[in-house]
Amino acid sequence: MAQTYLTLTNSVLARMNEVELTSSNFATSRGIQTQAKNAVNEAIRYINQKEFSYPFNHASNSQVLVPGTVKYTVPTSTKHIDYNTARIVKDSDLGTSGLNLSTLAYNEYIANNVEQEDDIVTTTTSTTHTDSVTTITVTSTSGFDSSGTLHIANEQITYTAIGSSTTFTGCTRGANSTTAASIASGVQVAQFTGGGVPSHIVRTLDNNFILYPFPNKGYTLKFDYFTFPSDLSAHSDTTTIPDRFAPVIVDGATAYSYQYRGEIEQYQLNFARFEQGIKNIQTLLVNKYEYVRSTVVLRPTSMAGYFSTETTT
Repeated sequence: MAQTYLTLTNSVLARMNEVELTSSNFATSRGIQTQAKNAVNEAIRYINQKEFSYPFNHASNSQVLVPGTVKYTVPTSTKHIDYNTARIVKDSDLGTSGLNLSTLAYNEYIANNVEQEDDIVTTTTSTTHTDSVTTITVTSTSGFDSSGTLHIANEQITYTAIGSSTTFTGCTRGANSTTAASIASGVQVAQFTGGGVPSHIVRTLDNNFILYPFPNKGYTLKFDYFTFPSDLSAHSDTTTIPDRFAPVIVDGATAYSYQYRGEIEQYQLNFARFEQGIKNIQTLLVNKYEYVRSTVVLRPTSMAGYFSTETTT
């Protein structure tokens, strides 16, 4: 049976010889029961902070890129992205056979490639559009050429004039062998030169990422990452940590509960067991073994070769 927030909390309370909770009074707990609940979450957070790549926190991300967008935000629960797994998915309709992305250091991007960001002008649609309207209404046309091509998702739209500060007129839908499609309000509209199928991914200083070159079509990007789960809240919530490691969570939560009460000896005893349990998790699931390097110098089995001898005749 899966260990829930309630069962984990009650395991801590049982060790401390305190009254256990039920599903009915879990939300209205007081005193040591509330401290035990807080301690469970603190123990789970500590376990998750000790390792970037626990397999039970693994996830995969798949997102459609936006033409003309350079910088992208990582999923909100992200703890660590394995950028070596980033790839563009094969899509014959978009003319890409798929490829793995190479990582590029942020400083190198700034030194050699950041100019790509100067080639892009963007705005957003301010209303919905059918796939046949010939006037595109946006929040602002500032910075756009007097005539040219707009990129909206995978559709290209040519226009002959800027009708006002918020409209492009004389539009030809589905230009350059693309397909006309209905457009929602609030969708990005871009104009750019350059771009292409991204070949590099750059981790930014705020832990998001940049693509180089920026996408000129709505390619699909995939990568693997590891999450930092949210705290448990409802009595039936479960943790991503496998049930067989529930005693490790309970060791940690018991240690924190004793710490709250100022019982330092019991805190130290339980916390030492907690730390050893985390090392066991890492050994079993992340292949992290503790090695002791030997400093013993082996003696030779014979003295041959230790001394040179000269013979005279």
